[in-house]
Amino acid sequence: MGKDLIAALSDKAAVDRIASDAVFDRIARTEGGGRFYELPQVMFAIDRSASPPRVHWINTRQYRFHFDFLQSRYLTLADSATFNTANYSNADRRFVLGAVVRYPRLARYGVELWEGDVVEPALLTAMMTQLQATFHAPLTFKPNSDQQRAAAAKAGLPTIGIEEAYGSREQLVLNRGKAVGRLVLVGEGEEDALLPGDIALLRTTPIRMPPVAGIVSATFTTPINHVSLLAKTWGIPNVYRADADRLWAALAGKQVVLDAAGATVTLRLATAAEVRKAEQAQGARAIRAPRADLAYTGLPALADQTASWVNRTGTKAANLGTVAAMTRRSSAGFTVPPGFSVPFAFYDRFVAANGVGGDIEAFLKDPRRSDPAWRARALAALRARFAGGHVPEADIAAIAARRSALLGDKGVFVRSSTNAEDLPGFNGAGLYDTVPNVTGRDALAAALKTVWGSLWNDRAYLAREKARIDHRAVRAAVLIQIGIDADAAGVMTTVDPFDERSDERRLFIAAKRGIGIRVVEGRKVAEQLIYRPELDSIQILTRSQDDVMLHFAPDGGVREVKVETDRAVLSDDLVRRLSKIGLAIEANFGSRPQDVEWVVVGNQIMIVQSRDYVRGN
Repeated sequence: MGKDLIAALSDKAAVDRIASDAVFDRIARTEGGGRFYELPQVMFAIDRSASPPRVHWINTRQYRFHFDFLQSRYLTLADSATFNTANYSNADRRFVLGAVVRYPRLARYGVELWEGDVVEPALLTAMMTQLQATFHAPLTFKPNSDQQRAAAAKAGLPTIGIEEAYGSREQLVLNRGKAVGRLVLVGEGEEDALLPGDIALLRTTPIRMPPVAGIVSATFTTPINHVSLLAKTWGIPNVYRADADRLWAALAGKQVVLDAAGATVTLRLATAAEVRKAEQAQGARAIRAPRADLAYTGLPALADQTASWVNRTGTKAANLGTVAAMTRRSSAGFTVPPGFSVPFAFYDRFVAANGVGGDIEAFLKDPRRSDPAWRARALAALRARFAGGHVPEADIAAIAARRSALLGDKGVFVRSSTNAEDLPGFNGAGLYDTVPNVTGRDALAAALKTVWGSLWNDRAYLAREKARIDHRAVRAAVLIQIGIDADAAGVMTTVDPFDERSDERRLFIAAKRGIGIRVVEGRKVAEQLIYRPELDSIQILTRSQDDVMLHFAPDGGVREVKVETDRAVLSDDLVRRLSKIGLAIEANFGSRPQDVEWVVVGNQIMIVQSRDYVRGN
């Protein structure tokens, strides 16, 4: 087809046939977010009332919705609500509505339907036959729901798998921005050597990492893992780029510019002027940690705490106490595992009783803190002082008695609740330690010391340093909760982290089987879903790729249990219930978007954390 004829397609509302890649490109639109994730797509409408059925390849640059095109051509006179009812999930529908998407890395075209569209095998077979007759290249169906996948299997249609399609994107901007810094190619376990001015090129996603100037990942992972959340807190560009370690390996060790201000990711050598400007740039506005009330020495039950308890028991416990209050309503639809807090005063008494305060002060005054190797050794020695110290007898006796009276002898989770996490502008995700399934008094004392000592992890120190938080003002309270040996666990955000600017309400859910420690580690992709309340639709992005799940071990701690991959973690009913709960929690926090951690046992949903969602740039 000639260039003039192809150019003329721009003015057409639709074509009857796509005869080449050039024709496809001329009428395709590339979305900035949502289902297609920056992949070119062309919408189609098959009019089944015509004989034979007629395929309309819609100029998707002109029309955003099928309904807009069909109404403009007087193919429907119905209002949008009536049209949608008649043409989605209806066996007798007049129109079959979908899109063809090109996956460049797969060198394939996929046919996609709205995830809420319920289709019969015969309709799928006819649709694929009719589309293929008017398309120049082989087409493969890509189901967006379990129902569509089952219908395709019954029809004997080959499909593009969810993970296969999901990984076909060459790039994805997880947090927008632009950064100048030294590009460092990071292998597994090498992230601790990174410096604040580095741009990290990650071959694999670490569980945690120190603050840097920018992040490029060569392997895709969930946008709600700890590294992604911290990137938003730090206000740095964070991107996925397929084969980044191969494409940009030659730039390793050099000063580069990472530009992810738009939908496209670029990496190039920096000019001398750009390097100087970056070096002269001022640090971030200082984040102020809430003042720790060291006079309060109670051991309050979680149910007794509210948001006003931040100065006594930390943000995590105070927020969860606020959520727990919601369960007093019969309509809540969830529970919060019972627990109690060990306030900041107990941390201070431990530090004083073991003489650790002098070591902390000596570390903070030592100019060698800027040397990564020296700092790592010094902080490890500081944590060893915590681990080797003794909890004052009166304190551990009171904590153990409170645990026994309130929670019995079941295993408990011992969790951080510092005054340097879950703050406005400082998420602190994954900085401090949690000890699962703690049993017995000695194990409880050891877990307390682990959580207290994690205040001085290298990653936590560097994150606070970047946020210019006063280390001397930071204290660690502890939240002790009944341990839940979950069937599934995960994270839910009440905004879509892939497309935060969308006007459409979308909730994002990430889930894995077993207890939820690994969901936000990012080592393996979790089950990821998007729920649209207005449409009551569930879009499957990925299935969990973990082949093991964590359960409680009989003698304390956790053990791995082998599981099958590519199996649904959550039922549709659980997704809908979780989403309803997420929206209720958001409303309870003044309509501020929330990042919610949850667990499921059988059919019961429990909430174990809620914090303000940190939006990206």
